[in-house]
Amino acid sequence: MTTIRFLIFLLLCQPLYAQVPDALKKRGDELKKEDNLEEWVYYMLDHVYEKPPERLGELMQIDDWAWRKPKDENERAAWLDLLTSQGYYLMYAGNILPSIESYEAAYRFYNAAPIPKTDIVEYILKPLGNNYTRLGDYERAAFIQTKALESVLKQGDPRQIAAVYNNLAVTYQMQELFTDAIRQGLTGLKYAPANSSIAGLLHSTLADIYLKTGKVDSAAISAAQAVKALKDKKEENAAYWLSSALQMSGDVAFSQHRYKEAQQFLKEALQVMESNYAGARSREKARLLEKSGRIALQLKQPTADFDKAIRLLVPGSNGWPQEKQLYGEFMLADALEGKADALVQAGKLQEALTGYQLIFSIEQLLRREFFSRATRLLHQKQSHMLAEKAMNTAFQLWEQTKDPQYSLAMLDVMEKSKAQVLLEEQQFNMQNSRLQVKDTLLDRQRKLQQAIAYYDRENALGNKTSNNRSELAYELSQVQLAIKKKYPDFFEPVKPVPFSLKNLPQGLIVKNFFAGTDHIYIIDLQKQGILSIKRLPDAEKKLDFIHQFVTKYFHNGPQAMQNDPQDYYKQGYQIWRWLWNDTIAGNKYLLIPDGWLGYLPFDALPTDSVYNRDLAKWPFLLKKAATGLAYSMQTWLQQQERSSGKMKGMTGFFISKANEGVELPAVQQEFEAVSHAVKGNYYQNEKATLAAFREQLGKNGILHLSTHASLEGSQQLPAIQLSDGPFFLFELYARKFQPGLIMLSACRTGQGMLAEGEGIISLAREFTASGATGIVAGLWNVHDATVARLTGNFYQQLPAAESPMMALHDAKMEWLEDKDTKQQLKLPYYWAALTYIGHHHPVTLEKPEEKGNYFIWIGAGGAFILLIVLLRKLFSHSSR
Repeated sequence: MTTIRFLIFLLLCQPLYAQVPDALKKRGDELKKEDNLEEWVYYMLDHVYEKPPERLGELMQIDDWAWRKPKDENERAAWLDLLTSQGYYLMYAGNILPSIESYEAAYRFYNAAPIPKTDIVEYILKPLGNNYTRLGDYERAAFIQTKALESVLKQGDPRQIAAVYNNLAVTYQMQELFTDAIRQGLTGLKYAPANSSIAGLLHSTLADIYLKTGKVDSAAISAAQAVKALKDKKEENAAYWLSSALQMSGDVAFSQHRYKEAQQFLKEALQVMESNYAGARSREKARLLEKSGRIALQLKQPTADFDKAIRLLVPGSNGWPQEKQLYGEFMLADALEGKADALVQAGKLQEALTGYQLIFSIEQLLRREFFSRATRLLHQKQSHMLAEKAMNTAFQLWEQTKDPQYSLAMLDVMEKSKAQVLLEEQQFNMQNSRLQVKDTLLDRQRKLQQAIAYYDRENALGNKTSNNRSELAYELSQVQLAIKKKYPDFFEPVKPVPFSLKNLPQGLIVKNFFAGTDHIYIIDLQKQGILSIKRLPDAEKKLDFIHQFVTKYFHNGPQAMQNDPQDYYKQGYQIWRWLWNDTIAGNKYLLIPDGWLGYLPFDALPTDSVYNRDLAKWPFLLKKAATGLAYSMQTWLQQQERSSGKMKGMTGFFISKANEGVELPAVQQEFEAVSHAVKGNYYQNEKATLAAFREQLGKNGILHLSTHASLEGSQQLPAIQLSDGPFFLFELYARKFQPGLIMLSACRTGQGMLAEGEGIISLAREFTASGATGIVAGLWNVHDATVARLTGNFYQQLPAAESPMMALHDAKMEWLEDKDTKQQLKLPYYWAALTYIGHHHPVTLEKPEEKGNYFIWIGAGGAFILLIVLLRKLFSHSSR
């Protein structure tokens, strides 16, 4: 958005049509009177081409100055040249987002009525795909580049084919798909003429991939081949590619600790750029300066390179840019990070912290431009590494000063490094729910989302993937852009509720975690203020210990815990010591885990070092405090604010036998327990179909699922098994519903892929993104008979409980305190799987009608009638 504001500012500074040179205006008016749109467009473009940087504002207004839209083929060709020129010169000036918009407009314009003999690959597909890559939107980049490859393979031009393979290699590399990237690069080299400039570009790209995969020797060879092939080449882009090859040589030298050589390569690369692209390519020049600054840091030398890079990207800035000057650009984020790192090295921690905090704002702007969730998750993972630098800086400042501004800064970093994609999805869901209008665009969006979900489902089930999926996904991205333009008020960035300790319920302790590479940070806070801040060393070792603990004792089944409960107790107590430090500050905790901590059943941790063979006497954390989970403070506040606790109706799905034939006899027990506790619509076995499930989504306030859950397909996607097939989490993306409570008593509904910096991508998370305000989910394969009783107890406790968290806590306590519960079933594996995520409001349930009451009333009525008959007979006899 800030880039667009910058563009608007640029346009306002340029002359309106009435203010352009008289000669230009005179000839333009003559062509307008002749209604000669084709020549008028080319005349205007020729004027811009004389001084492109100075006349960029005029270029961007030509389509507004035109008196009508193009009609015939020649006029359309001229108009397409206008759109592609706008995209090219915006990119040339470093304005990537507006450049993408112009190229997208050109692509739509061309596809509406293709123009013969137009080189769509060279003038639209290649620059648009490269812009998506620069932005970091890799899914759309791959789609456009694949379209380009289809086209050039038909044309048979080896240079064009090699160039497209190079672009695909870059895109795969940025997605960390290095094997695919190398394959694309080597395939491109087969088409590229020997020692050609395009061969040099491919060698440079391969050098980058080799370096990122640790093949330093191969990288050095490829970088040298790239420079050799590109030296003295005069064709278009050769100088730009040579600069990239020299930069790559510098990167290789840097990795080998040959810092002086690396500096020399970068200096030469910058000279190439300055001599060939004076006043342009600011983004690429900033990249070279940022890398030069990194070398200076390594040599512990003072440097102004980071400031120079920032000034190139934010003209007129002095020191740190202002918040309003920021825009979505990775290069700007890298330059700011480099400057902040230099300040840390110089001991100027306060100034460094300011810089790190600005980068989070840039990353938020970038995420808004990404269409693909996979891309957003990838960048959230990368931002987690930045967050650790910011956490360390803020912690040092707090340790030195004990100033509360730094403890709050740590909390802010924790928030911005967690579940940001989920938060944005919650907000998008809320915006969509507000948009209650009939519109063909909205209808098209819904149909595209449904079609994409269908293809994703087929792929997950192992069926052949359709090429239509990529086409539909790209079309959906364009439809959503059109919706945002049409309804801007609904899609302006939703500012999260400002975090305040006053938002917390009285008596609730929040324990917030940040799991870094070097340290684990833990902050305890409550309504009255921050209680404690703790930093644990050896984070990787501790997190690996927790990983092994959870895998051994929970994910792999109950055998290890049954065979050696004392070892479980010992390890669990060690983890509790790390995380609680022998201090329990209250009896209600909201836990916000990070990384592998998200798989940990906190309730099941022993809180005393003394082991007792009697499981009933184990001092579980459960016995000291109730615990609930959240993905972040902001996502929890969204759930807290959107829930009233008043639930309208209950829908339940219970399957005791799924397609694979595995019988779950305890499901019938669970159905009986739930249906006796809550009035609702219940679907059992063959009636619990996909159609029924989809039809019921969103109709009631409480949704209960008791069936199998599984991880499907090569990507191990979480799914709920219904009687006629699985329901996948991605099928929730396009659905509008806001249930107040969901019980996912199926196995592994809280388990899934760990996305670093985002959390566990599970069914529970997807329901949260879709609008659910409270979810009970299982972290591993739950024990069927146990969960049947636990869920029954949960619903019995819920009407009187102050929140679902407390109801689940009380249900677990009831299980442990029940003398009839077998000793073995009191092991944590059996009862600790269910966790609660969401709001802390009481929930009102509708009780089922007591069938026994009917018989009582019928019996009473019959007795009353009989009494009347007897009395009548008595009166009759007495009257005689």
